[in-house]
Amino acid sequence: MIREERSRNEREKLRRQIAELQPHQLSTYLSQSGWRDDGMFGKFASVWHRPEPDLFEAEVLAPISSVAKDFFERMEDAVSAIGVFEGRPAIDVARTVAGTLADSIRVRVFHDDVEDGSIPLEDGVLLNQKARDLMASAVMSTLSKRRHFAGARPPEAAEYLASLRLGQTEIGSYVVNVIAPAGPARVDQTSIPLASFASVVSENLASGLNALRAASNEYETGENLSVFDAAVQKGASANMCDALVGLSGSQRQRGFEISILPSGNDMSGQVPLTFLFEPAKVATIAAASEYYKDNYVLIGRLIVGLVKRLDRRPGDESGTVTIATTITDSEKNVMVELGNDEYLEAIAAHRAKQPVQVTGDLHVSPRTARLLNPQGFGVLRSDDLF
Repeated sequence: MIREERSRNEREKLRRQIAELQPHQLSTYLSQSGWRDDGMFGKFASVWHRPEPDLFEAEVLAPISSVAKDFFERMEDAVSAIGVFEGRPAIDVARTVAGTLADSIRVRVFHDDVEDGSIPLEDGVLLNQKARDLMASAVMSTLSKRRHFAGARPPEAAEYLASLRLGQTEIGSYVVNVIAPAGPARVDQTSIPLASFASVVSENLASGLNALRAASNEYETGENLSVFDAAVQKGASANMCDALVGLSGSQRQRGFEISILPSGNDMSGQVPLTFLFEPAKVATIAAASEYYKDNYVLIGRLIVGLVKRLDRRPGDESGTVTIATTITDSEKNVMVELGNDEYLEAIAAHRAKQPVQVTGDLHVSPRTARLLNPQGFGVLRSDDLF
């Protein structure tokens, strides 16, 4: 009785796994495994044999259309035949075939509190959500390179995200596996195979992660946020940074590792691309996110420009001046609060259309820019500009 129940359970698992298979996945697996396509067998199947003379009797009838009434049965027969040849269970073969045309993105978090393979429930939910956000950032920056993405996603991005699947979890700190089905490769007018959209997204994800990691290392040596500018064209964005910060947990205490294995590489033995972010990197990535959103502070910044506006309420000694300047290649109006004497100098500079300078900590937000702790305000004469 127990054996029959176990057999039914195994059969049901196999049915669920085979139900996800498509004909192009099976044919790709057979081709990559060294089988030879010997042509059509009826209307709905192709026949495959081994090229080795002593193994020619090994045969697989591969369904070529999922519309056939007995598609499931024929797919099960094919998977079982491969399993007999390879000496492993049919369900293992089905799982391998399912991953043949799928990129695998593996997110592993590490910390003392996840060493046993478990994770606090709230952080487990957050981890899966941020893994999805990471993939969303990758597909959005594949379609358009921007510092920050907001609003509704285009149909291509929504379709890609809907195709993603969660793979089996692993014990090893705590691991989340994201499967990105690539589908059959496109072919151009010259019959040259083209990369699938999913493959392009995975490549863009790798490019963005690599650029962020390099920019983070450079930033930590000089704390110059502008080093993150070039990473945008490589696929980085505030959205990607926010997803990465979220992977570290609600308390931002964990490190994480992201591995990307392109489709088909599991059989070639190729090592996946791996990007490691230690816990100390999380604060830097968070700073990059704020920078991309135009919400950041530049410490000890020298501001040079023309006084554009003067504001002082009656009876006040101090006043606020607005200086038109350039920050990271963008025009900004920076507000600076000045004491009475400096404010009077600013009035004179405004009337004479002379530039001024002042040093302080520059806080930039999407709508405003303000200089904190201003020091050394002065009017620049023409000979000071050379």
